Amino acid sequence: MTVVAKPTGRPVIPRAVDNDPENVIIRRDADRPEAKAAALIALEEFDMGRLKAGYVCVNCLEDLDTAYPDACPVCRYPMATKQAERVAKEFVGDVKIGPSTTLEDERLIMQEMRERRRVANHGIEVYSPQIIVPRGV
Repeated sequence: MTVVAKPTGRPVIPRAVDNDPENVIIRRDADRPEAKAAALIALEEFDMGRLKAGYVCVNCLEDLDTAYPDACPVCRYPMATKQAERVAKEFVGDVKIGPSTTLEDERLIMQEMRERRRVANHGIEVYSPQIIVPRGV
């Protein structure tokens, strides 16, 4: 029985994309084999769950209405036979994205910057504009 899926049209947008320092992709279908850096892709928890459940193609990130179809209707990747193995092999784990400082750390940094500015201006608080609005707007 052939399982065919249709794209849902819902975008799967990565939170971050970076070069994988440990892996490369070697293309053998060209005249000369070439290597390029593999990509590390960070997805939202919801999208990662759908990818593991077979509703998102691991090759092109297309969101589908059926889990593990025989092939992705967009890139023709054989999802039924290869997706689960590839996800298990390439999944790195949960990764924190964003600043390593907390909001309280950021507040302390801003207070320190204000104090340095105050000392540099001999105790006079001078505020520089953060947004410059052109005249007539």
